[in-house]
Amino acid sequence: MSSGLPPETQPGHRRDDDESVMPFLEHLEELRKVILHSLAAIGIAAIISWSITNRVLTWLIAHTTGHAIFTRPEGAFMARFKVSIVLGVLIVAPYVFYRIWSFVGPGLLAKERKMVFPGVLASLTLFYCGLVFSFLVMTPLMVRVLVGFGTSNLTPQTEIQFLLDFVFMGGLASGLIFQLPLFIGFLTWIGILSPRLLFKYWRHSIVAIFIIAAILTPADPISQLVLAAPLLVLYGLSLILASAIHRARKRQRAEREAALES
Repeated sequence: MSSGLPPETQPGHRRDDDESVMPFLEHLEELRKVILHSLAAIGIAAIISWSITNRVLTWLIAHTTGHAIFTRPEGAFMARFKVSIVLGVLIVAPYVFYRIWSFVGPGLLAKERKMVFPGVLASLTLFYCGLVFSFLVMTPLMVRVLVGFGTSNLTPQTEIQFLLDFVFMGGLASGLIFQLPLFIGFLTWIGILSPRLLFKYWRHSIVAIFIIAAILTPADPISQLVLAAPLLVLYGLSLILASAIHRARKRQRAEREAALES
């Protein structure tokens, strides 16, 4: 016996276009597209970069050990393959960031978008700066120090895979170190750090930076200064950013208190 109600309103009926299900499935489909498009872009950039991998390898070897070997038949191919993948990732990183932002951005509030987008963009820029500093300055200096421990009876024969791992991991570490201003800014925003604390221990921070630079570089003061200079600049940027964030937070609290009192 029919109840006279439309089928979709009868008890136990399940709609295929349930509003609680379809948006979630649509988000999954959009996320799948973002991942596939990003991987495809990296693959295309890696294929295009293959033609210059030989020159990139020559440059890396010339600016580090000066000579490298491979111990397996596929060693040279795998070295060029690894370089092409890394180049592909570095080339299309802005596009991947854009695709991720196009997926995440619409779900954020306007206030959150104003904070997240500039922050991620600044993070990407600082990461590239860290890579450039590592490839041009830090890694060659560190290789000079490490190779310098050799003797007349202990000479280096660097395997190309180990050299690439050392260079790329050094670049990754430098890129992360260059995130220092954003990291300190975030800790200031959530109230863990304050500009007063950072300014109080600025002398200790400078001494620590020069100690780290002395450990990672040869004995000459020029190399030490070359490595310490960007770290000092990063610390100075951290102080400026922390002060600006602290003032902004203080102003927001004052405005909230004034609103509550009114």
